[in-house]
Amino acid sequence: MPLSTEQLEADPLIEEMVAMIETDVDPAFVYRYEKTKFVPPDGKTLLIMGQTVEAITEYTGSFSQQPMPGGWAAYWGIPSMKGVNEAATNETGSSQNHQMLVDRFPDSVLQSALWMVGRWDVLKKTGRGEYDSVLKEFSAWAKNTDRPIYLRIGYEFDGAHNQLEPKGYVKAYRRIVDMMRAEGADNIAFVWHSYASPTYKDYPLSDWYPGDDYVDWVGISLFGHMYATELNAEGDVVFNFARAHNKPVMVAESSPIHGIEQDNIDAWNTWFVNFLSLTYSKNVKAISFINEDWGRLSIAGLSEWKDARLQNNEQIHRAWFKETAKDRYLKQSPELFDQLGYVK
Repeated sequence: MPLSTEQLEADPLIEEMVAMIETDVDPAFVYRYEKTKFVPPDGKTLLIMGQTVEAITEYTGSFSQQPMPGGWAAYWGIPSMKGVNEAATNETGSSQNHQMLVDRFPDSVLQSALWMVGRWDVLKKTGRGEYDSVLKEFSAWAKNTDRPIYLRIGYEFDGAHNQLEPKGYVKAYRRIVDMMRAEGADNIAFVWHSYASPTYKDYPLSDWYPGDDYVDWVGISLFGHMYATELNAEGDVVFNFARAHNKPVMVAESSPIHGIEQDNIDAWNTWFVNFLSLTYSKNVKAISFINEDWGRLSIAGLSEWKDARLQNNEQIHRAWFKETAKDRYLKQSPELFDQLGYVK
């Protein structure tokens, strides 16, 4: 059973594990944000968890005594509203349901991942306006949620697995933003989310950029990256790009893909410490952790990814909750929307 904050503080091992995190902030990444919305105050970071209905249900069941995160992550695809206003289940049995998260978790935000790829002419159809009716429907739905939504348009746009040509991506991204703004969905912040790995066809990151007027946040994926104490070159490019354009950074997806084992704390020492230290040093304004058993999802190309659920290891989840209990992390609360500058 999860322990209280007082019990966590009394455990020397947990104290030692959390003390391993470097909390210094690189002053180069403390800068004024421009043309953005729903950014936490100075010294604060929005905490988000995901990513399937099943994983979120397991998480809340395992940690019912712990504070709920400030937001929840979910996914949908641009051809339809499945997974938004109704449950959508894939062939592995995992499901998505934005509306369930809205109904179940008041005083929290949504981080919504919009699937859009180059295959099957999905990108071209988006740019031609063939999904405009879906975008209008999503905009109406989003307004009715009356909460901040962070929309990752064509998430991991630069990843080779998505096959997104930059010119087509920029055209489609701008069309989506223009339409949602025209529909009055002012509670949506638009996230430009990089895979932070060697890019599709070696295009430079900037080729995919829709422009400062179209991007509220820069997102980044951090998976295997964090088994090293230094961020990879592609990851540095993303952080430096965000700084050059005065945009806040969101770790939009993260997980210790080598797994969390029951009998040792290696994952904490080799991944969590590096990950959390980086979020301090780079002044990251939102982090989204995927609490998932990757093996059961059967995602193509991820066959080596393992069970990375916090509940697998008592020491690791206790250290995680001791760290995220700090005032730095914004969690579900009646004050959250005010802290993010969102007026209901």
